[in-house]
Amino acid sequence: MSKIFDDNTEYGHGADSHTNFCRNKWTWRHQLRRLFWLILIPLGLLLPKLCERYPNEIEDIYSRTIYPVVSGILGSISSYVKSSAAELLILCTVAVLILIFIVRLFILIFGKLHRRHYNRIRFFSYLISLGIFAGIMLNLFYAVWGLNHFREPVAYSLGLTVQRFYSVDELAAVYESLAMETAQLRTQVEENENGIFSMGNIEDAYASVVNAYEKLGEVNAAFSNVVYHAKSVHFSKEMSKLGISGIYIPYTAEMNINIDQPDLYIPATAAHETAHYMGFAREDEANFIAFYVSTFSSEPALRYSAAMNALVNCGNALCEQDSERYLEIRNRIYTDEMNRDLTDYRNHIAKYADEKVQQLSDNMNDAYLKHNGQTEGIESYGRMVDLLLAYYDSKGVLG
Repeated sequence: MSKIFDDNTEYGHGADSHTNFCRNKWTWRHQLRRLFWLILIPLGLLLPKLCERYPNEIEDIYSRTIYPVVSGILGSISSYVKSSAAELLILCTVAVLILIFIVRLFILIFGKLHRRHYNRIRFFSYLISLGIFAGIMLNLFYAVWGLNHFREPVAYSLGLTVQRFYSVDELAAVYESLAMETAQLRTQVEENENGIFSMGNIEDAYASVVNAYEKLGEVNAAFSNVVYHAKSVHFSKEMSKLGISGIYIPYTAEMNINIDQPDLYIPATAAHETAHYMGFAREDEANFIAFYVSTFSSEPALRYSAAMNALVNCGNALCEQDSERYLEIRNRIYTDEMNRDLTDYRNHIAKYADEKVQQLSDNMNDAYLKHNGQTEGIESYGRMVDLLLAYYDSKGVLG
């Protein structure tokens, strides 16, 4: 037993119960008992494997019943903070954890010799606490949102029939139709002094996303959650360096948007992240929902942004199948204004090009997506094309 526990000046005279508690707490035996709680980490990692077998139950019990209540409460609370509460909480949590680690390590190395045994236990206790915290946050992630990865596909909620195979002709037909729609929308939006698309006031852009989802929710109960505005991220340049345009934080039910990027995809990103808030966790589905919900909007900026995002994904898919047809349609329909917008966005990406940093970011995102049932990883973002084809098929474009 360390001498520190015999010194009443450390805990106060006569505080027998408190002293006994500390004696029990700062022992190796007590810390080894706490190791049991680290089981939360493997349990959280096993959840995806268990849940992917029950999409019907996840859809009915969690996604349509429990999750709307949870997200509604969290969204309501965080809506009182104008800026991103998640950004502030993350920064504060990381700063506190690092500070405590440094202090404990410093005390362990440079502390008084007669307290060395006690300091070792305190440092080891901190590491265990850090592991328990990670386990709690991992399981909480699935409790407040992550289980949505394993619900029924969004086609189920939208009444779309996705075929296993679409021909190149059908893909080209959708690409051409979408290109014409996007070119028409480009004539309705504002430009900046350089002739580049401007979404106007960013708060108005966020409001247009909210209004679009509210209209969609009136006709489809799967989207009837109370909708909140997306929020701009203060450290947006850091997001650009990581190649991230937006991120949904489940713990605060906030849609966080990178406003360092050009206006071209900001409204579409807000719509994409709001799709996550609505409980649709898969990236391809959120990409498609961003386009789909824009059709319920009367705001040209949102419609153009979402249509351009869909057009680029569809064009990439066609280019892989038939590059000559892709180029023929692109060269015939794309306007100078559209090309300026796309060039501006490519220049933004090139500005922050850091292969090692973005590769690390992509690898982490890829591993996360694959662990949560999206077997294509980061390639799943482009799989919205199947849903686009199903949507246009329902509109009679494919004959």
